[in-house]
Amino acid sequence: PLYYCITANKKIMEIEKIITERLILRKVEQSDASSILKGLSNDKLTKYMLIRYYNLSEVQEQMDFYSNHFNNKTGAYWLIELKNNHTPIGVIGINDIHYSNKKCELGYWLYPEFWNNGYIVEAAKNVIDFCFDKLQLNRIEADVETENTASISIMKKLGFIHEGTLREFEMNNSKLIDLMKFALLKRDVQH
Repeated sequence: PLYYCITANKKIMEIEKIITERLILRKVEQSDASSILKGLSNDKLTKYMLIRYYNLSEVQEQMDFYSNHFNNKTGAYWLIELKNNHTPIGVIGINDIHYSNKKCELGYWLYPEFWNNGYIVEAAKNVIDFCFDKLQLNRIEADVETENTASISIMKKLGFIHEGTLREFEMNNSKLIDLMKFALLKRDVQH
């Protein structure tokens, strides 16, 4: 994969793109709001998420989330596009970067019509490499609802270790849900 990144003091300054075999990952921009809305207004996609938006003015909250993390150097989000035709298919990113503790949190989503093609695993492997190699982080965490079997499977394929379950941790769809805590350490990844 090709990485384009300028870093200063291990902090993200600019992200252009990551190119994989089938995908292009490029920084989420304000002009992507309609693509973000397409995903985050889909009830099937957001079933295991705490956010849902149904118009462009509502989705601006998520656009601000992406840009605030980038501007504060605490995260980076990429729009996932198919390499062959530049069709947007989802988002992957990192947030809550703690440079002093060398860790961050991974999150992702994909339009349902593109599920079960290995796209998230392909994108995530490259974002993981970016975190460990370019940002010099040591730990990547991810929280997954216990009923989200597809995301649990992705965590396992990526080599993440289940470190525990946070019982009745938060509300989603008017019920308390459990969250599984997964983590991947730099030493867990074979280079």
